[in-house]
Amino acid sequence: MGKQLSPDALLFSALFNERGVLASLVVTQVVAIILAFAPNAGGDIWLHLGGISLFLHVTVLVSTSFLYLCRRLLVKQTQFIQISFFIASYSLSTAVFSLVFSHIAFDIENEKQLTFFVLRNCIIVFLLTLLFVQFLLIHFEKEQQTKALSRAELDALQARIRPHFLYNSLNTAAELTHHDVEAAEHAILALAALSQAAMRSGQSVLLSDEITLTKQYIALESWRFAERLKVEWLLPEHLPALYIPYLTLQPLVENAVCHGIEPSQSGATISIELHVTTHYLTLIVTNPVSTETANTREHNGMAIDNIRSRLSIYYKGRAQLTITNKENKFRVKVVIPKQTENML
Repeated sequence: MGKQLSPDALLFSALFNERGVLASLVVTQVVAIILAFAPNAGGDIWLHLGGISLFLHVTVLVSTSFLYLCRRLLVKQTQFIQISFFIASYSLSTAVFSLVFSHIAFDIENEKQLTFFVLRNCIIVFLLTLLFVQFLLIHFEKEQQTKALSRAELDALQARIRPHFLYNSLNTAAELTHHDVEAAEHAILALAALSQAAMRSGQSVLLSDEITLTKQYIALESWRFAERLKVEWLLPEHLPALYIPYLTLQPLVENAVCHGIEPSQSGATISIELHVTTHYLTLIVTNPVSTETANTREHNGMAIDNIRSRLSIYYKGRAQLTITNKENKFRVKVVIPKQTENML
């Protein structure tokens, strides 16, 4: 139990989300009802229930708030230190509020009763926190296993992306060495950036860096398709400092190039849009579809399904990817929650 946790691994982080807070309040109220309706409880039961409920809720909320404030310090500590701090926090809060509520909500008349009242409450809370820690450990281990499985799935999905654009890019760089050495050098540098991104499976990147990476890919394909490839960027004047998974936009643009530009003899224009709202980031990639390739669009490669799967894992089902194919225009729309911190 004294082993060092991985970075950003807080044992009781589940207490700080909406479900954790709600569960804490519900369990606290259940305990209050049990104590109020105990056989040895005297006086007005409902008045007694009100006093116990107030006492328990204040104790739990103050202890949880204190743990939340200390989370950045505790996240770097061992499991033993985190558990000790957790138990100490609830025990200390129980002792303090037992003294406070002994004069406010409970009729404690002498020092002997007060000592018994405080010790009884502290022992009960100590035993309950020990039991709760066991549930936290089980939940934490299950969460770590889920994250490991998700990371493995992301690694597998990301690995399938690498050969797809690397093969074409290597051919482009090799061909340029015979015609334009400087262009070949730029192509190899762009290829290196793409390769580096492909190897960072499951990680996140700033939106501006993902756009830069996509522009490097477009530069590679521009040497290949020349005037046939045109790109229209519709971006906000100032890009927000948001994080998205690596290779979210680039594979969508590559998919548009493969199925909108490559089959066209005269070339076409790919439209890339970015919209930012209060809570969401929207990416839209549109490319024309010729009548010869429209019927094969259903089997247009793994890019779209791959990205949909990665976004589902990364955002736990809160992201959306939709496609439309109307009037010879193929449109991919990705809507993801805004994320201002690097979570991976």
